[in-house]
Amino acid sequence: MEQNFTLLAQSRANYYTKGSPIQFVRVELLKGDATGEVAVCLTFKNVAPQPVSGLVVRFKCKSPAGTLLCEDQYYYEGLTAAQGDLFGADDAVYVCDGAVGSVEVDLEQAFLTDGSALQLGGYRRVRLPAPKALPAPLAQALSQRIGKEGLTVVPQMLDDGWYCACGAFHPKEEDSVYCSECGCDRILLQNSLSTLLQAGQKPAAPQADEPTRVVSGITPDEPTRVAGTPRPEEPTRMMPEGLSEQEKFAQSYRRRAEQQAAPDAGEDDGYGEDGYGDGYGEEYDPDETAEKIIRWAPPITAGLCALVVAFGFLWYRFFM
Repeated sequence: MEQNFTLLAQSRANYYTKGSPIQFVRVELLKGDATGEVAVCLTFKNVAPQPVSGLVVRFKCKSPAGTLLCEDQYYYEGLTAAQGDLFGADDAVYVCDGAVGSVEVDLEQAFLTDGSALQLGGYRRVRLPAPKALPAPLAQALSQRIGKEGLTVVPQMLDDGWYCACGAFHPKEEDSVYCSECGCDRILLQNSLSTLLQAGQKPAAPQADEPTRVVSGITPDEPTRVAGTPRPEEPTRMMPEGLSEQEKFAQSYRRRAEQQAAPDAGEDDGYGEDGYGDGYGEEYDPDETAEKIIRWAPPITAGLCALVVAFGFLWYRFFM
């Protein structure tokens, strides 16, 4: 019996598998309109240059109380996923009658279109820091400037990759400045956000709130939770009183950008503001140079004249 499914919840993976050609991206819970059953769908991405034809994973589904509902293996076959392609979201790996609280995924084996197989069990999972949300007026202004919806996250570089403004994480293994999910250019995003902050973008009328996307904090060995618990609050950072939320964010963003651009700002790198070194570290003084020329030009000229006269005399004496 065919039926339509409604999205109940969606959560991005808050870890990535370092060095793996396949990355687990997100989990979605869909509810059947006719039966009321809950389907668990997983999304993966190929970050390797070689196209992928198949993937074997092992997953665990747990209830909100932590009870194990299902543990099984699933084989995605018949794929033609090129580098940057997402796949798997159309296949339900598990269907149940009750609620699902968390999903844990282990990558086991990938198959390439040339017939070779890759073992993925040895790659280590690395926890990702939670993406930083943009203030609503700034997020709206950035979306309008770029021409795309859903840009609600601060685009930023991390040690292991970069976050797009849509919330997608791109590991270094992907080696691309374009987001494979929304198509945004990372450099254009960062420059556009900096321009908006420098121009003092005035807050626009807020749009209606979107459904909350729950992304929970886990250790690398914990599952991705569909219904996450609140994160511990970060230490309070003091900001000058009287500033708006957007102005406070602008100060924080500029401070992070300066720290990333010049981590050793206290050291002299031997280069001037224009990016070119003077070679010796001494300043050029045009007045001092002119004074030296005036001082040494007469004796040098007199010496050259004496040499010419002596050479003429010797030539006349011996060769004429």
